[in-house]
Amino acid sequence: MDSLGTLDASFTEAFMRRAACLLKACVLLMLGCGGVEERVLAAPDEGSSAETSEAALDLGLVLVTCPVGTSQAFYSPGLKPTPQDVTVSGPATFSNCVTVLGAPVTSGTTNLAPVVVRDLSCVALLQPSSVTQTVTWNTGESSTLVLTQLLLDVQGTLTVLTRTGTVASGKFVGATAVRTITYVTLDLENGCTSPEGLTSLSGPTTLTLTKLL
Repeated sequence: MDSLGTLDASFTEAFMRRAACLLKACVLLMLGCGGVEERVLAAPDEGSSAETSEAALDLGLVLVTCPVGTSQAFYSPGLKPTPQDVTVSGPATFSNCVTVLGAPVTSGTTNLAPVVVRDLSCVALLQPSSVTQTVTWNTGESSTLVLTQLLLDVQGTLTVLTRTGTVASGKFVGATAVRTITYVTLDLENGCTSPEGLTSLSGPTTLTLTKLL
């Protein structure tokens, strides 16, 4: 999709700015609390990076951002305004991951195996819903996320879905997870009004995991 190519740079830049602000706020919060958190962040004379990372792991702290990614979804039969049983599938990739706190990862993938969703429609696609997905990291480890889609934000020509939840099991267990998926609004509208319905969607996706004291 040609329009998506121009979205990635600006979308990634905006996400990285938000991630930087989040990190700064978290650091200020932990420093302000003193105690163990302050000792973790204080830089010793030697081996500061290694000691800080080891201390963060001991405390179970997590701050991971994956600002670059692609999400795909396939629907058979195509989604229409009226509800029907639909087989849904599709992969997603996360890359350029930055691990500030926790065991480092650099990329991950998730894949939704074909599953039949009852009474799915174009309207229901954008309404609150829950999903469980497993992210397999470049380390070979995995995280099972339980997410709820609560926020729908139409930004000009884009529709942004935000899903929030937790890491229920696996790597980074207990961390808060936030995933965004961005679609071109016109793709949604044209697909849903076409004779065959909306058969596929793709767009940028991001993932953030946080677990702080």
